Amino acid sequence: MIDTGMIEQYVHQVQAGLEEAFIPIVREYQQQLYIYCCRLLGSEQDAEDAVQEIFLKAYKSISSYKPSVSFNAWLYKIAYHHCLNLIHRRQLYEKLGRLLKGQIFAESAEQEFFRGTFSEPLSRALVSLPIEERSLLILYVFHDKSYSEIGEITDKSPDAIRKKLNRIKKKVKDKMSKWQGEEKWEQSLIQTKS
Repeated sequence: MIDTGMIEQYVHQVQAGLEEAFIPIVREYQQQLYIYCCRLLGSEQDAEDAVQEIFLKAYKSISSYKPSVSFNAWLYKIAYHHCLNLIHRRQLYEKLGRLLKGQIFAESAEQEFFRGTFSEPLSRALVSLPIEERSLLILYVFHDKSYSEIGEITDKSPDAIRKKLNRIKKKVKDKMSKWQGEEKWEQSLIQTKS
């Protein structure tokens, strides 16, 4: 793992025109961004494509990077917005497809991913969250980002992030309890019929 000071040196070199200095930056963040995108998009292929596009965007806009925020947060901000745009676009295409064809579509990639990764109540709760809330939870829980870092990524204050995450965690917990209660009720109904 490269320390923050070295990353800043590589960034400065890229800003000065040394293209090769971007290679260690990619090596440092590629796996982290892939995991983040995979968790958010629910598809390995979509995550691979997204990471390439994110690094391309970062390279093209690196001249606008200012060290007033960490490079890590700046890069995650690009990833955050890129993934949200992809998911919004995917949801729009699904809605259009349903309107035009009048058919019910199979589960989305993120629904399949969460269903296969977590317990049924947790995966249902995560999928039911709006994408912005799901992204905040993923950044906090799976990527160990602090309230300050998430605030830098989302342009919100750390206190606002803390409050929002507390509401999101409560929402997930409530939904999980509800669905677990429904499952118990359905199981008891099935057992009484037997």
